[in-house]
Amino acid sequence: MLLHTVMKKIYVRTSEGRIEEQENDKIVNSLMKEADLPKNLARKIASEVREELENLNVEYVSGPLIRELTNVKLLQYGLTDARDKYTRVGLPVYDVTQLIFNMDDENANTYYNPGFVHKAMGDRVAKEYALLKVIPKEASREHLEGKIHIHDLDYFITRPFCFEVPARLFLKHGVKTDGKGISTAVAGPAKHLNSAVMQLAKVLQTSQTSFSGGQGYDFLNVILAPYAKGLTYDEIKQIIQYFIYELSMTNFSRGGQTAFTSVSLEFEAPDFLKKQNAVLPGGVIKEGVTYADFEDESKKIFNAFIDTYMEGDYNGKSFNFPKPEFKLRRNVVRSKKFDKELLEISKLTAKYGVPYFLNLAAPYMPDAVQSQCCRYFLIPDSKQMKQVEEGKLRFGSLQTVSINLPRCAYESKGNQEELMGIIDEKFEIAKRVFDAKRKILRKYLLNGGAPFLTQEFDGEPYFDIDTSTNTIGFVGLNELVKYMTGYEMHENRDAWKYGLKILNHLKDKTFRMQKTTDSKWSLVQTPAESAATRFAQLDQKIKENTAKGIRGTKNVYYTNSSHVFVGAKIPLWQRIKIESSFHPLLMGGAITHIFMGEKDPDPEAIRSFVKNVAQKTLCSYFSLTKDMTHCADCGRMSNGMKNACPGCGSKNVEWYSRVTGYLTPVKAWNAGKKAEMKDRQRYEL
Repeated sequence: MLLHTVMKKIYVRTSEGRIEEQENDKIVNSLMKEADLPKNLARKIASEVREELENLNVEYVSGPLIRELTNVKLLQYGLTDARDKYTRVGLPVYDVTQLIFNMDDENANTYYNPGFVHKAMGDRVAKEYALLKVIPKEASREHLEGKIHIHDLDYFITRPFCFEVPARLFLKHGVKTDGKGISTAVAGPAKHLNSAVMQLAKVLQTSQTSFSGGQGYDFLNVILAPYAKGLTYDEIKQIIQYFIYELSMTNFSRGGQTAFTSVSLEFEAPDFLKKQNAVLPGGVIKEGVTYADFEDESKKIFNAFIDTYMEGDYNGKSFNFPKPEFKLRRNVVRSKKFDKELLEISKLTAKYGVPYFLNLAAPYMPDAVQSQCCRYFLIPDSKQMKQVEEGKLRFGSLQTVSINLPRCAYESKGNQEELMGIIDEKFEIAKRVFDAKRKILRKYLLNGGAPFLTQEFDGEPYFDIDTSTNTIGFVGLNELVKYMTGYEMHENRDAWKYGLKILNHLKDKTFRMQKTTDSKWSLVQTPAESAATRFAQLDQKIKENTAKGIRGTKNVYYTNSSHVFVGAKIPLWQRIKIESSFHPLLMGGAITHIFMGEKDPDPEAIRSFVKNVAQKTLCSYFSLTKDMTHCADCGRMSNGMKNACPGCGSKNVEWYSRVTGYLTPVKAWNAGKKAEMKDRQRYEL
């Protein structure tokens, strides 16, 4: 007599939101499809999983539980590669609860809102997928161990990093924010200044949904000048005010962030633009009508930006975006022709600390430098210069990888040759990351995933993945030098020289990598807002670590890139001299931050200081930061970080300062950045 075993029915709550009876064939088929297992082995594992389910003595199970049990079986069989392919990425219920009811501080340009919560959940899945499936295992391990930092992992698969947007391209052709003109309205070439700035604002906002980093326009006042012909200054200022408010108020980017945008402004049109035919209202180009014909309008737009930033918003707060950058060309700082405009910018600096200065008067800086994001540069070659003149150049970074320099030093045990070898290894690992990024993003673009990027202008794709730059950053040069020499860079001239030696090696290695690959490479001071803290936190287990902050807590950090320790008690000019000595080696981008004290600085003194920095140092890019306290009750904006409003006495106050490359509420900073803020040496001007 045959005995038939009646299998107990088990029901599955699937990931698709259905309840189905559990079937072994579904496990078999998924193992064959997802993990590339042969059918016989897949059947064996599925049968063992079924036995485990029956032993649980439950009627309902979840799809994720079945997958977890299957993954355990794969590991028991030694099939680790198959397990990596078959594993599930996601979040425990507890972690989801924490994301819903707690604010993350990794990015200070975020705030607590529904979009942030959904983005935070999606980010965790996207990061885990990138590390498990896309990025080579060795590189993933180096990132997880804190030896390198792969920036913006949440967008690794779908977005390049940062981009300079060619305004003239959209003024000439009009705007399709979806890239196709199917799901959104299409705007033709703008005919008036108000429609021109509206379209350009929409382009920056749309661009933020296709890139993970900052977006910006270069020499914007010059490009917009033809559209201001015949308008009064008040009319121009009203339109520029709209542009600034539009970019400062719309917080729908990347989980409810305000779009990270910048505008680069010129005191007068650079020579290479003066000769170029201007894009006129309606996208018209007339031979012989150049940007030199609109100097008066360009100056009015320039002044309108300054005046609007000076007024601040309705509550008296500064506009954080778009970040204003002023180009200090040699003719600007070597004469008194533009002293009036420089004084107005200095008044803005004294009030809010908003402006950034790109110093083209430095002896090694060429006349044509494209800049965007919070410090990234491009010095155009002859081909790119032609694109600049034609208004077609678009450039940006594909991906950024930063190296934990202190960790390299610890692993070298103080051996100079070993140190250089370890640093070189990080470049090779970074190359694998860049290759993986380019491969997955190319596939995504070909699949139609980013139509704004793949739209064409004059028969050319808007975004060219092959010309995007592989960006190498670094953190903690000061702490590396401290470990290797016993001194920080500001404490000893030989230590400073050693820092220069290390950076020269980084620069030379960057050039060698570019020569041996088919890609552009760039060495930059990455902002490293979260990386400088993350590296220091992970390195706390290393006894000889040289991190700053409070040991044994989360309040630790490494000095960013090649900066001098923020708390160094040294004269301001010595700080600038040391930091700017590294700038010629960092032609991909660098910045010197100057933190001002609580006293109201004299605008005349700031103007003189700015001209001196431009003419007498190697500084390529700098900002003067002012700490501010805003009272939510009376609206007063006061100098310094105060616990109560000096006007009304209210304790309902918010502190503002520059976290890395932008101004933001201090409460949104991570623990390491808050520790750095307390250490900052401030100077009275």
